Amino acid sequence: MQMNYCPECGASLERRVVAGEPRNHWFCRTCKVPRHDHPMIVVTCFVACGKRLLWVQRDLEPKRGLWAIPGGYLESGETLAQGAARELREEAGVLLSPERLALYMTGTITFINQVYVAFRATVETTDCMPGVESQACGFFARGDCPWEHVAYPEVNDSIRQVYDDLDRGTFGVWQAQMSQSRYLLQEVVQGGDRAVQKPPCSSR
Repeated sequence: MQMNYCPECGASLERRVVAGEPRNHWFCRTCKVPRHDHPMIVVTCFVACGKRLLWVQRDLEPKRGLWAIPGGYLESGETLAQGAARELREEAGVLLSPERLALYMTGTITFINQVYVAFRATVETTDCMPGVESQACGFFARGDCPWEHVAYPEVNDSIRQVYDDLDRGTFGVWQAQMSQSRYLLQEVVQGGDRAVQKPPCSSR
């Protein structure tokens, strides 16, 4: 991704050269400091009730009206799990403490300059309520998912992996690498923990 102008003074930027090697960041000769275009960090959480996952229908652009797993940008001063828990509360009215969220997946999406960290959690009921950023929310089994109206179809394989892990009852930790030409999803910590036995998921 190309930065053209300094965000502080507005001067044109040039690619920085360190020890004769061009680097993937820029330099402002006016401010005499480097300028970095760091990837944005996205946090999300796959919340399962039985073999159903929580989805939200977006009420914000981009992708307004389409469905996604709850998530958003990490905010200043938050831990990763705190950010994911906040997004669950804001988008779906699901109140879970950060301590209840287990690391599940990390990934890079190079073509939109994002790094994402996904957690997983389980709940015993399908209680949820759309927040101000959502039109609707609900728990869907794999066959009932709104696959034709998904906001970010480029991550559908990651979501399908969650359903696969729910079916097999074990959860590892996954790493995804997404570029415009390649999608790679690999298990970096093999799942060996059996899913915690919960009462059947109920709707209230």
